[in-house]
Amino acid sequence: MSDTVLRQISMLELIPRYPAKTFTNEIKDKLENLGYETTLRTIQRDLHELSRILPIVSDERSQPFGWSWEKDAQGYESPAMDPIQALTFSLAAQYLEPLMPKANFKRMEGFFARAEKVLVGSEKTKLARWRKRVKVVSENMRFKDPKVNLDVRQKIYRAVYEGIQIQALYRKRGEKVADERHIHPLGIVLKGSMHYLICMMDEDPINPRFLPLQRFEKVELLEADVKEPKGFDIDEFIHKNNLSYAYSNDLYTFEAVFDKTMAFHLLETPLNGSQKVTEMGDDKLLIKARVPDTLQFEQWLMSFGSDVEVLKPKKLRNKFISLTKKMRSMYQ
Repeated sequence: MSDTVLRQISMLELIPRYPAKTFTNEIKDKLENLGYETTLRTIQRDLHELSRILPIVSDERSQPFGWSWEKDAQGYESPAMDPIQALTFSLAAQYLEPLMPKANFKRMEGFFARAEKVLVGSEKTKLARWRKRVKVVSENMRFKDPKVNLDVRQKIYRAVYEGIQIQALYRKRGEKVADERHIHPLGIVLKGSMHYLICMMDEDPINPRFLPLQRFEKVELLEADVKEPKGFDIDEFIHKNNLSYAYSNDLYTFEAVFDKTMAFHLLETPLNGSQKVTEMGDDKLLIKARVPDTLQFEQWLMSFGSDVEVLKPKKLRNKFISLTKKMRSMYQ
């Protein structure tokens, strides 16, 4: 479908029914917001040509002319997409597929295909170029996606969608044999290339946990409804656990000296709202904050190497001292 035809379809959708009316300058502004570059003269020409075959009329009693659908006209509702709608569906197809149950996503494929045709047919518009100029990249090192059994993934997504329990064979980290588990699925979280099931276990009906999908070997859907713990909030759970191995559920006061060049981003993107920064001599930053007691935070600190000196807590400082000695002995 050509850009001209799409622009004219969008233009017809902008015209109200009589006695309301719109003006060519208003149409031009709205078309430009949709990504079409055009002129008043082109719009006026298109309107006059379309008025020969469609029941749209102009009020010529005053300048500028106002345009309306005739009073008894049905108006125009297009089965086509404008570029904004097409771009939205295109981005949805690109980024939302891992977030939706396959059956639900498949029902949208017709919209995705139509969106692609619209964008291919209107490559000169700003919106059509947008998806080529804006990308999402991983903040950390990107690893190959883990192998997740397709049937397992579909059933887990369905269980979360329908709010039903599952019986599963799940293999713990480092184990070769899977154990049978009765699970209450509560939600799904994507973190980088990893998919996690947030859930409750029958053996521990109080504390939610997160399980990587690649460790599930088999899943059976049950008819029983999920028993969700009272007051459970998935956003609060993610914030509290950060989907990392937690040594405890506590926060502790962290204090360290960073090389300013390597840790400058902490001035722009703080660890959290509790962070306090003191600029020191020799291009050093003293960072203080309340942080979660997790393996992930320790690994993040380790990535700074010699550009960070942990001061507090003492337990963490001693761990870094021990690690440094061990690494030194390895490389001597």
